Amino acid sequence: MLSDHDSLVQAAPDPQTAALRLERMLEDGSLRKKLMGLPGDILRDFLAIISISNFLFHYMCRHPETIDLLGTKYKSNRKSLAKIMNLDELRLYKYRELLKITWMDLSGTCEYREILTALSDLAVGIMERTLQLCARPDDLEIICDSMTVMALGKLGACELNYSSDIDLIFVTVNPEDSLMDYQVLQGLLIETVRSLNRALEEKTAEGFLYRVDLKLRPWGGSGPLVMAIDDTEHYYAASSEPWERFAWLRARAIAGSESLAVDLLSRLKPFIFMRSLGSDDLQHFVEIKDDMSKARRRQGHWNVKVGQGGIRDIEFFIQMLQLVNASQHDILQTTSTLTALQGLRSCNFITPIEQHELYSSYIYLRRLENRLQMFEENQTHDLPDDPVRRLTLARSLLHNSELPDNDHILNDFEDDLIAHQSIAAKYFNRILPMQG
Repeated sequence: MLSDHDSLVQAAPDPQTAALRLERMLEDGSLRKKLMGLPGDILRDFLAIISISNFLFHYMCRHPETIDLLGTKYKSNRKSLAKIMNLDELRLYKYRELLKITWMDLSGTCEYREILTALSDLAVGIMERTLQLCARPDDLEIICDSMTVMALGKLGACELNYSSDIDLIFVTVNPEDSLMDYQVLQGLLIETVRSLNRALEEKTAEGFLYRVDLKLRPWGGSGPLVMAIDDTEHYYAASSEPWERFAWLRARAIAGSESLAVDLLSRLKPFIFMRSLGSDDLQHFVEIKDDMSKARRRQGHWNVKVGQGGIRDIEFFIQMLQLVNASQHDILQTTSTLTALQGLRSCNFITPIEQHELYSSYIYLRRLENRLQMFEENQTHDLPDDPVRRLTLARSLLHNSELPDNDHILNDFEDDLIAHQSIAAKYFNRILPMQG
């Protein structure tokens, strides 16, 4: 298929980069052999990947055998993970699976929610296996019986992006339920959490696993790394911080004791899903909205996450309706933004047209966010001002093989972006009044 690759190169998001990188790879005998065997549709997708993703280009150069993975969809595989015996192998596994997910994304072979679910499932599986590798074999059982690992944020919602922090909170049993001396157990768990954090964040020549954010725990960075379930319950019962309610809306257990997690979420349910809202509660939510508005006015480049008309605008609208109504409507007691959106429609809090607008704009903005992060696997959300970079982004969002001229593509991209920004901003402005 390489005989007619010129037309496929020109269809790549960045044809010049695709051509240069393809030429470099063809100079390597093992890479050339792999590329010669690619069917036309897979070669097209391969060129799209190497033109937009610097880190995956270098990964495939180091590991030519991974080119064979193109065309293969990601599937959760805990059995394969269980066979991995060290962190170096685990990093290689991550990028193999991420390559599959990137192919799924750029080829347009599935609904976008499947991409977000796959990214989340990969992170959970790797986090679980990292925990197992960090713990001493003799300690693993008591660790998993005595502690639960809660994911919040995008991972808790099962809507992770390409290069996101994973927000984790660790909760342990009470002293009276400990299977060993409690101080010894606490020391063991703290040591394990620190080892887990180091292992996930360690950067090597093969990359890294995940950035970890532990600051959502009680008292933030100054709080204990692990806290007993009673102490955790008491902390949130006394909390007046509305942002903590937002955080726990998207909390789910991803490792450790399932029974402890069920108990924890049951205890925190009155905190997360309030039965009534007083004037102070509403005032706190208005203050959060004002803080969001002030933050985005300080932005330079437009930020797809927190900028005006960005992802956070839609999430704020959906989550506010969840917080106010979920105690009376169980269907809204979900960690998923998109499932909550469906629930809001089922409860008639929004119309079918509003659901469609919110869903379409949320998916568009999440696709754009992931495209930005595909370049270097950086946690970036800023849309570049450079028209060349914007054109690459615009072309990467298209799946048709016969692309119109670049001016047409860029104009359509700007029009689509403005439309989705306007929809997101409209719902953000609608949900609560601004302070004077």
